[in-house]
Amino acid sequence: MSCLVYHSKNYLAAFLATTLLYSFTYSVVAQDKAKGVDISTYKVKLALSTLPKNIDKVNSVSKIKYNYSQASLKISPQGTHGLLLSYLNSEGLPVNNAQIESDTAETSNQKLAYIAPVTKVPTVDKKLWDKQVRAKYKNGLILTVSPGVKHIAIRKYTKAGPMFINVVEVNTALNPNIKIKPALAGVTLPHTKRIQNIVKENDAIAGVNASFFKPSSGVPLGTLVINEELITGPIYDRVTLGIKDNEFRMARISLQGRVITSNGQDIKIDNVNQPRMLAAYNIIYSDKWGKLAPITPQYGLQVAIENGKIINISKDRLEIPANGYVMVGPEKQLGKLKISDPVKIIFSSSPDWTDIKQAISGGPYLVRDGQVYVDVQDQKFGSITGRNPRTAVGYTYDNRLIMVTIDGRQKGSVGATLNELARIMREFGCYNAMNLDGGSSTQMIVRGKIVNHPLNSGGNYVSNGLIVKLEN
Repeated sequence: MSCLVYHSKNYLAAFLATTLLYSFTYSVVAQDKAKGVDISTYKVKLALSTLPKNIDKVNSVSKIKYNYSQASLKISPQGTHGLLLSYLNSEGLPVNNAQIESDTAETSNQKLAYIAPVTKVPTVDKKLWDKQVRAKYKNGLILTVSPGVKHIAIRKYTKAGPMFINVVEVNTALNPNIKIKPALAGVTLPHTKRIQNIVKENDAIAGVNASFFKPSSGVPLGTLVINEELITGPIYDRVTLGIKDNEFRMARISLQGRVITSNGQDIKIDNVNQPRMLAAYNIIYSDKWGKLAPITPQYGLQVAIENGKIINISKDRLEIPANGYVMVGPEKQLGKLKISDPVKIIFSSSPDWTDIKQAISGGPYLVRDGQVYVDVQDQKFGSITGRNPRTAVGYTYDNRLIMVTIDGRQKGSVGATLNELARIMREFGCYNAMNLDGGSSTQMIVRGKIVNHPLNSGGNYVSNGLIVKLEN
């Protein structure tokens, strides 16, 4: 948008220029007011001619009293070739300023100037959040666990029977020390523990059980990223929660990997630290898997790579190097490799989550883009739609994390179907949400104590959890 100011010796020209600027900006502001867009984020281009010498006396006519976000816009002279835009609150005090600096470029003797974009810092209002939580969970017992973290216990009555629901809602904007991340039961994958122990060992203030896992080994099933390290790859491209600096994303993730040799060989990698689904797959196993790679499939081969160089090739199980990995796949492909060959590994994901620091898989979706969306068949889940104990995670449009457990298969709580769980997550304000491992795995810990009623006394042994902790 632009405004042409003609040279004049009287105040009328300045007044007309201001009116013209207002006429250009009004329509944009009017269109975006409903969207919650702050006009100060716009890059405004002004074409300025030489301002009147006595422009400093034009303040009274250059004030635009347009109420936007409880602020009015004031235009004042600043220096020889600049203007100062100020946003004033109801008391006339400035709440935001943007300096217009004249550019050196000139067109038809008109100097160009710009308003640099100003990022509006969101208002963090603890009292407002408290009010919103009370309104959302009207019949719940609400406990403040820590600034920005609340635990809510709810008794909900349905036609099918009562439900006992526990919620942990996290507002990271209120506490910069909050960190949300997955946590494993052990240093390597083949371990299981109660969530209570996982939370305690990580010095966390809250946590729930998280992804599905292979009961016989404890290996998590699906995408898992901890502190930017890819621990396990996806299965059936199932939905995953991604975390970047306490900002959340949710999507179905696919992984693309390749091992490239110095002589130009290019070998596809199908997964990382996951149980084998097809004999034709090439799978990489890091030291997170354990000491040894799994048994070689029929007509298969194992290749150990350390510090970017092949150190061993065998049909037998190989030891996994601390600074490398073992690739296991068909001899038809891996047989072309030779000891001492330098190799490099390349991974990418769809969508591109290269900046994600933490990720945990689940499934199916419960809420997608604000709508109930339960895609059981698409994500190749079996008979999990019935009424069971449930664990779920989601986040609101304004980036508040919500973790939920619903007890089931007991007198005081009948559990929930996936569709019921989806409606509950949307009712709690989730813009995106997904199901996590449930049944006997469902557990929630707050301040070191189990707050739900697991089917097994003390809680089931699980592979991993999603925890909330405080880090200075």
